[in-house]
Amino acid sequence: MSDRLFGTTGVRKVYGSEFDLQMALDLGKAVGTFLKEGTVLLARDARTTGLMVADALSAGIMSTGVSVVRAGIVPTPTLAFLVKRHGFDTGVMVTASHNPPEYTGVKFWASDSMGYTPEDEREIERIYESKDFQVAAWDGLGVERRLENGAEEHIAAILPRCDRDLIRSKNYSIVVDPGNGAACVLTPYLMQRLSEKVISMNGQLDGRFPGRRSEPDEESLKDLIKMVRDTGADLGIAHDGDADRVVFVTERGEVVRGDRVIALLAREMLASGQGKTVVTTVDSSLVLDRTVRDAGGETIRTPVGDIQVAMKARESHAILGGEACGVFILPEFHLAPEPFLAACKVLEMMVRTGESFGDLIGTIPKMPLVKGKVKCPNELKEEVMKALDSDLPGQFEDVKEVLTVDGLGVFLDDGWILVRPSGTEPVIRVTCEGPSEDRVADLLERASNTVESAIKRVSKQSL
Repeated sequence: MSDRLFGTTGVRKVYGSEFDLQMALDLGKAVGTFLKEGTVLLARDARTTGLMVADALSAGIMSTGVSVVRAGIVPTPTLAFLVKRHGFDTGVMVTASHNPPEYTGVKFWASDSMGYTPEDEREIERIYESKDFQVAAWDGLGVERRLENGAEEHIAAILPRCDRDLIRSKNYSIVVDPGNGAACVLTPYLMQRLSEKVISMNGQLDGRFPGRRSEPDEESLKDLIKMVRDTGADLGIAHDGDADRVVFVTERGEVVRGDRVIALLAREMLASGQGKTVVTTVDSSLVLDRTVRDAGGETIRTPVGDIQVAMKARESHAILGGEACGVFILPEFHLAPEPFLAACKVLEMMVRTGESFGDLIGTIPKMPLVKGKVKCPNELKEEVMKALDSDLPGQFEDVKEVLTVDGLGVFLDDGWILVRPSGTEPVIRVTCEGPSEDRVADLLERASNTVESAIKRVSKQSL
């Protein structure tokens, strides 16, 4: 069992071997103790373990005297939206996001719709480990009730934030692939309000994810790509298990990286004078920075994780935030990922410009990006990363900037290298971007060799 309870975002572990119902019960007690009083909104995704875990969490929360409102199966962004809208003290989502079906987990959301900060998570973990839980008397227990139609409420709030009539006037053909996940209860119904030509695939809730792997990428979306091409659709929309991510497919069947879509939306928003700042993570393409700069804005980079983006977006009054994996944060709406409104914004842009999504995204350049990993024992990672602070930048002649907000990022005149220790495997991950396939291959080889040399040196020193 992993020593750490929380990962990049919330708790995420394999059910049975790493996570059980006792842990869920104690997590519920921990969050109730953390809050001391009030009401928690509790929801889940479609995973087969979700109902059991939610029941155990609810029991733990109520045992501390904190009440629970159950929202059933809804997307994670819907839970976050409802927490803010209804004034709940906290939102608790039972989900393992895009992980395979054997995983389960829990995400926590604050009253302002933003995920729990790392400090909040550490306090929850401290209470969890101490087992010093608040215990309510029999007549002071929390009570449980239900909130119905949460997805419909979310849809009703999204539609006024886009030009619904304008989008409907084009009657686009749209293919939606929720991947048997929580988006099944929202995205097809939202799109039906915007077009009469909506095709849904993998649209039935099933926590086994029989239609495809839960993480939406070029490999897992082959059926969606084929459906878009075969039907002559204008746009493909895909989600992960809890629908905090959205991935778009052009009418030509191209799966588009999220950072290019962020760049497209940012350019539009900056032109309208809504603000100047866009927030993204260290692993986004330089194309995003250049697009934002050319449009008169600035980019701020954060560690990986939507909570990191949300925190910086709030602090910097950003107009937009997001991650290359398909996370979009629209702070004027709320501070959680908001894939549904992002999809509406894409459709609205298509109508306003009269261009297809493929032509629009074609105006955002695409630079080659490759990823690799080097095996490294977990106990050596910290010292290896310290060694790389000087070793890695020294391998390149044209270093413009070095960032250490999440791992080690080395930015060059024509590309970048990011080296990060994995939080889930005994490896150090290496990501490189550059202007050509040859240049990226060279960067990856040089960076990987530098990491291997540092590991060997640190390993010898530790003997």
